[in-house]
This record gives sequence, structure tokens and C-alpha cells, in this order.
Amino acid sequence: MKKSSIFPTIAIAYFMIGFVIAIAFALYYHWPFISFLSPGFYSVILSWPYQIIGFAKDFWTYGFTGKPI
Repeated sequence: MKKSSIFPTIAIAYFMIGFVIAIAFALYYHWPFISFLSPGFYSVILSWPYQIIGFAKDFWTYGFTGKPI
């Protein structure tokens, strides 16, 4: 792998992981179907390492039923 292609690979992996976590957030917190157009959805994609801390706390408290917002 070239040295110049490492950064784009890391950026794509970061975005893909964030996208999967944002979908998990949307399902867990009972967001409407059209929530993928909201700025909150994209903020979860970009800040998922910080968001996962609160998600783990809510998951520990509410379990698989989810937390309605």
C-alpha cells in the first residue's frame, strides 16, 4: 500500500464505521425513518467515538428496548 493512500483509507473506514453506528443510533433511539436527512444523523457519523460513550450508558440502563427521545 502506498504511503499516499493510507489517509484516504483511514478516512473511509472512519466514515463507514460512523455510518453503521449512526444507523444503530437511529434504530435504538427510535428516530423517524427520514432522520437520515437531519444534521443529528451526520453529527453522529462524524463524532461517533464520543457518542459511543453515551450510547453504552443508555444501553446499560435501558437494554435492548431502546430509549425514546
